[in-house]
Amino acid sequence: MDIKVIRDEFFENFPSHCTRKSYRIDIEKFTSFMSIHFEEITLIEDVERQHIIKYRNWLAEIGGRWGRPCAPKTIARKMAALSSYFDHLVESGIHQFNPVSSIKRPRREVLTPTNALSGEQVLQIFHAIDLNNASGILHNALLVTFFMTGMRKSEVLMLKRCDYKELNTYHVLEFIGKGGKVGQKLLHPHCVEAIELYLANMDSIGRKHHPQDWLFQPTRNPANPNNLNKPLNPKTINEILDFYAKKIALPFKISPHSARATFISQLLDMGTDIYKVAREVNHSSVKTTQEYDKRRKKLSDSPILDLKY
Repeated sequence: MDIKVIRDEFFENFPSHCTRKSYRIDIEKFTSFMSIHFEEITLIEDVERQHIIKYRNWLAEIGGRWGRPCAPKTIARKMAALSSYFDHLVESGIHQFNPVSSIKRPRREVLTPTNALSGEQVLQIFHAIDLNNASGILHNALLVTFFMTGMRKSEVLMLKRCDYKELNTYHVLEFIGKGGKVGQKLLHPHCVEAIELYLANMDSIGRKHHPQDWLFQPTRNPANPNNLNKPLNPKTINEILDFYAKKIALPFKISPHSARATFISQLLDMGTDIYKVAREVNHSSVKTTQEYDKRRKKLSDSPILDLKY
């Protein structure tokens, strides 16, 4: 199947770069599957319900990485991307109907939940950071921001200096979230302290921020040493987390999403209302927030004990 049938205007309809990238990857995977398993189908308008079912089943059996099954949540996401694309084709008059709309999708269960840290482990990471050099001060500001805001990696990396501001007696970060949503994050005093230390250090070494400069900038740029006013490489964040995870001998691998999972699970453990947590992390559904709830069910917590007839 010719990938050129994927029309650019469909992707441009999504304001988020990450969303456009994910949808393009998902749809290209489907067209690749069709070209291998249904060579006779050369036009997107000839795709039928039976092809979508075969694709869904293939994903569930061997369509994942290294020939493994895809997780139910991944399959559901890929089917949602396809359904959205075929809706676009129907609206454009290219396809007569959406062959995905009536296909059963798996429940969005998480087979391997993101590793969340305990409060003690987060403190160990903070204490392991050396604040006697520029790199350590940057790492401190970054990690404290991740663990104390629950923001996504892309949201943190795209922050500008003007996004860090003071409103009345509060400090906040304004950011562009998933789906192009504009969000505002109230900052904990410890997070404010870490960012202020970072900004003061940047000023002291002659790298004072201007409003439209990137908030978190690299300490060095081997490719172009004179160009340091740029966003951090996404891989750099993973490397920083790996470094400190090994430094404190953390028994499992973590990622930037682990910081978000830790933020959510810590709030839930404190007894914060789950709907408030969902709003805080910009989840469109509280069901997504529930996936991070690590609290163990205890007999003593059963509502049965509250019954009074």
